[in-house]
Parts: sequence; structure tokens; C-alpha cells
Amino acid sequence: MMFRHLLAAFLLLSSPALAADREFDLGFARPGMMQGQFRFGAWPPGMAVYCSDDPDKPGTLGKLLTMPQQMTNMGATRCALLSVDDKGVWSQAKRKIAGQPGQMAATFGPDAGGTRRMVQLFIEFPRAGFADLGKFLTSRFGAPQDQGDTLIRWKTPKQEAVLVHEDGDTATLMMFDLVLQAQMDAKMQAMAPAARK
Repeated sequence: MMFRHLLAAFLLLSSPALAADREFDLGFARPGMMQGQFRFGAWPPGMAVYCSDDPDKPGTLGKLLTMPQQMTNMGATRCALLSVDDKGVWSQAKRKIAGQPGQMAATFGPDAGGTRRMVQLFIEFPRAGFADLGKFLTSRFGAPQDQGDTLIRWKTPKQEAVLVHEDGDTATLMMFDLVLQAQMDAKMQAMAPAARK
């Protein structure tokens, strides 16, 4: 009987920590994942990830994969999910999540060991799918910290996810690795004085 009470107390004490450590994982993407894991994921036929540092990236993408020089200098890259048409022209792909077609791009930055990991993920959807996406993400991430008509937000000490829409036809899911983001911000601030000299 005493063991049962101790076990129950332990579970109550450990639950918040376990919840805080959960990852915001979409199955094909999550903050902190390695660039190679994202690039070579199981994408639908006709889709592929290209990154700003790929020597063979399609030349028809315009500014989609363009990075600010300061971020390139610190080793950051931008990647996007693309699809190719029957004429061989590449453009942003639309991958369905909760039945909603989303276009995605991500920023990767080097961790302390130099491995590029996902710092930011942005997925743009039709605004009409905002409610369905909110339900889907809640089923994966748990109850949000903030929820309103135009914004739903989940946050742990290490990660953050925000689903938001403003005036217009689109909604955006933004996901961040807060540790990597802080490291990237610190590197950029350290590089700024050097750039001014």
C-alpha cells in the first residue's frame, strides 16, 4: 500500500517535467532535427528538399532560398520543400497536414558541435484550415499555453510552436528550437561589431 502511494506521488511530481520535455514533432519535421534528417525524409513522390548550400539547387527559385550574408557567414542555411512539374520547373511544394496543404521552409544553424539543426520552421496554409490545424496540433502537442481567435501557442523551456493568422487568406505555423535560436542570436550579435569595423 505504501509503495502504491509513493508511486502515485512520484508520478504526480514527474508529470510536469515530462510534459515540459516533450518535443513538438510533426512526424516529418521537429525543431532541433538535423538538416540531413529533414532533407532526406520520406517525402511524397515528386517532392524534395533543397537547401541554400546545395550546389545543384534549381535556379528557378528566385529568393526562396536566399540567406542574409551574416547568417551564411555563421553557417546557417535555408531549406524548402519543393516539387517539380512535367516541364522540369521546381517550385514550393504543398504537403498536406490535417488535410490542409502547407508550403514549408526552414532555417538551420550549427549547434555547439557544428551540426546543422533546425532552428525555425515556417509552414503556410489556407486560413480556412486554422481550426482544423489547431485541433490536430493540440492532439500532438497537448493543451496550448495561449489560445484565441487568431493565435494558438505551445511552449516548453526548449521549444515553441505558434499557429497564427491575420487579415488575409493564409495561416502560418511557426516552430522554434529556443536553445538554438538563442545561440544563433548571440553569434549574430557578436559578429555585428566585427562587421562594422
